Amino acid sequence: MKSFFLALLFAVSGYAASAAEPYLGTFTYQYDKGNTYRVTVPDDKTLTWECVEGSEKGAKGEEHPDRFKVAEKTYFATWVEKTGIVVTQVLNFKSNTVHGTIVQGKNRYVLVGKIKREK
Repeated sequence: MKSFFLALLFAVSGYAASAAEPYLGTFTYQYDKGNTYRVTVPDDKTLTWECVEGSEKGAKGEEHPDRFKVAEKTYFATWVEKTGIVVTQVLNFKSNTVHGTIVQGKNRYVLVGKIKREK
């Protein structure tokens, strides 16, 4: 099974995103659970975020995600934060939605939200 996932990862890495036009810019991600984040993607290697509303207000970080295009205007992104938190997201710029998971230790949180382009 492990070799299957490695083969899948290598196959997908051929499609690794250069972050295409819809993905670049500054966005607001407003999650249904109450937190709102300002996310800036200046290029295909960097992502910065800051919580601007909610329980994590003031938290921020700079990440270097792995990401790839899964469909027209739809991207998968994942990264590990300095704190060890693992984040995965599926961003759909047709419907302006974000679906994600956050894994912190043995806890997993599933998030759904709306994306709004600022710039």
